[in-house]
Amino acid sequence: MRRFAWVLGLALAAAGLATAAPGPSSASSPLDLYFIDVEGGAATLIVTPAKESVLIDTGWPREDQRDAKRIEHVARYVAGLSQIDHCAITHWHTDHYGGVEGLTKLMPVRHFYDRGIPPMAQDDAKDFPELMAAYKRGTKGASKALHPGDAIPLRVAGMPLELQVVAGQGKVAGEGSKELAVSCERHPAAPVKDESDNMRSLAFLLHYGKFAFLNCGDLTWNIEHKLVCPKNRIGKVDLLQVTHHGWEASSNPALIEAIQPRVAVVVNGPHKGASPRVMKLLKSTPSIEALYQLHMFLDSTPADNTTPDKIANLEENCKGEFIHARVSPDAEKYAISFGETPKATFKVR
Repeated sequence: MRRFAWVLGLALAAAGLATAAPGPSSASSPLDLYFIDVEGGAATLIVTPAKESVLIDTGWPREDQRDAKRIEHVARYVAGLSQIDHCAITHWHTDHYGGVEGLTKLMPVRHFYDRGIPPMAQDDAKDFPELMAAYKRGTKGASKALHPGDAIPLRVAGMPLELQVVAGQGKVAGEGSKELAVSCERHPAAPVKDESDNMRSLAFLLHYGKFAFLNCGDLTWNIEHKLVCPKNRIGKVDLLQVTHHGWEASSNPALIEAIQPRVAVVVNGPHKGASPRVMKLLKSTPSIEALYQLHMFLDSTPADNTTPDKIANLEENCKGEFIHARVSPDAEKYAISFGETPKATFKVR
């Protein structure tokens, strides 16, 4: 997969697409990932050592602009950004793309990516025309469709850096790793085909040196299965954003066992995600050293959540604390914080 992405990067560079204009960079700067609390939606901000930024999903549309303001706060006042360089939308559910227009009113966003705009909604049909009109106003109609095997072009400062699309529109990128998955027979694909927009989500695999991070949006069971069966196209990852907020329809055990995450973050809300089945799976996965949640899931028991010290927001009416992962410039270790409060440090494989 890495060789494939490297070849793709060269091809894009030859076409004049792979590199942005030179900007500030430092081989001594870290890689930062911020899991921003948008109350059951998703908004993940990546800031590279070159201070180039990628926002994956934007949370909900709200009259009070809560989610857009929380994203702006982290981007501008925590990460020190004056703009978002790249904004990628995984799929067409309100909690993932609804915040685009509001965000663009608060700070500039240079480039937009999505899985392609459908002529009509797969889900949420009633609200789709209004939401899509707002999305097009925010993007000025200039979003680029991504497909499995594509990469978002990023400048490199220090360690090699790649952000690849490994799934989208219900398909997965071509074979990469020769490593066989470990659990295909024990965890088969589901017999009922999923036709929701979730299964069409874009999935992103980030490599920074030896460090690997996976964000699969809201991918569901069968496409997760295709990512690792019969061959593991992902390899092992250090940090996993648990798919689909930790909901029951996702987190196929075949995927979890194959990628062997060391740290997992559940981007859930107080009443959304973090299902008991998924939490039990994550807690029982031998490779996972630490399991974090953005929120205590209040519709379950405390035992169905991770331990309180690994939950950023314990109450429903919270201040919206974010989870921060910082990868060292040499990509040898990464630290997890709640806001700027340190929690733990882990070694990269």
